[in-house]
Amino acid sequence: MSIHKVTNTFVGNGTALETTVNTLTPGKLGLFGKDQAILATAYAAGAAGESITVSETYADGSFKKSMSIDGRNVTSARGKRYSPATREVWAIGYNRKTAAGLIGVVNSTDYTFNIRFKNDKSLYSERPEVLRGSFLSSAAATQLTIATQIAAVVNNGGFKTLVKAIIVGNGTGIQGLTGATAYGVEITALDINQFRSSTYKENRVYFSVSVEDATGFGATTTCDQIQANSYGEGTYNYIYNKENFDYQYEGLSNRRLWPAQAVSFNSVATGYLTAAIVPTVTGVVGEDTVTFSATVAAIIRVGELVELNGNMYEVKYFISATVAVLTVSVPAIAALSAVKLKYFYSILIVEFTDNSFTSGADLISVARKSVYIATPAIDAGAAYTAIATGSTEGASLLSKLNTWLATTPAAPVLTFAV
Repeated sequence: MSIHKVTNTFVGNGTALETTVNTLTPGKLGLFGKDQAILATAYAAGAAGESITVSETYADGSFKKSMSIDGRNVTSARGKRYSPATREVWAIGYNRKTAAGLIGVVNSTDYTFNIRFKNDKSLYSERPEVLRGSFLSSAAATQLTIATQIAAVVNNGGFKTLVKAIIVGNGTGIQGLTGATAYGVEITALDINQFRSSTYKENRVYFSVSVEDATGFGATTTCDQIQANSYGEGTYNYIYNKENFDYQYEGLSNRRLWPAQAVSFNSVATGYLTAAIVPTVTGVVGEDTVTFSATVAAIIRVGELVELNGNMYEVKYFISATVAVLTVSVPAIAALSAVKLKYFYSILIVEFTDNSFTSGADLISVARKSVYIATPAIDAGAAYTAIATGSTEGASLLSKLNTWLATTPAAPVLTFAV
């Protein structure tokens, strides 16, 4: 039985917090003291028992406030800095990240490989789904012909909506196929349509790949994970699902019967673009790799959404500190220049306890509760380094909440931790 009773989620638009209770602006967050007055920037609680509430206003004019958070009952507070989600990537044979690996070649021989999917299925059964790919190599097989057969099995099979395979090599040109002497197949997770009214957790494709040594692959074929799946922190999918799930605490129960209840969301899928970073980038039409003018190891992360010359891309993984592989090929532009990053939300979480009546002779139990505040990771157009302090809204939230939290018995400190 869960002892976590209620969670409230609030999503801001990154602008300054409310400054008056007389006019509440859609998209803005507000912090209120026990007397229901706006919490001032320099606010200091008069006592540890001082309680606060959080407010949120929606575009349709509706308004909600959080549970009252009694300072004496605060148990913890923590912040989470935005980080992008990453997608699962595996290689059979040549691996572009390690610049090593090959496919064992045997003529007219059976080859078998397996992709075992670990994410939830639509029917949510316990048995995992497995793509078992088998084929017969040609009478004059090469690494390239076998790689072509592997990719065909993956891209034309029953799981083609979950994964995609491309052929790569250690040569030059598009995907290293020109003049290659070693070939491989790169298998990448695809996105799943996420949003149903009664689904509250993001379903991301993640899997493992293996080749059977007893078949033509033998002991010489390499099979490696290039990039592991990660849900990230503060992504649009996560915040949307959190908002959606927490509506049940506000009485939303009809998710399927007509007329279904319409609800409002403050999370936005457009994200917030940074200013251009210092390194610029170049790329070649049709290639899925780009090269930066200087190291971006401490700037761009795997899974990052980046704007290159006005177009949005996702970084699939890095080959080096200056070379990144994208999830799609560069379109009809021969050179790229400015680089901007797209961020979503950093999160502040305050956990506290409250008394709750339970079944029996008026028994009282201690219920754990929490308030989540999602705030844009930066102001639009700010430097990528501003993610440490957050948007104007985020910085104000840190200032006000930390001043208040310092007076509570637990005295936790909020930061946008990595």
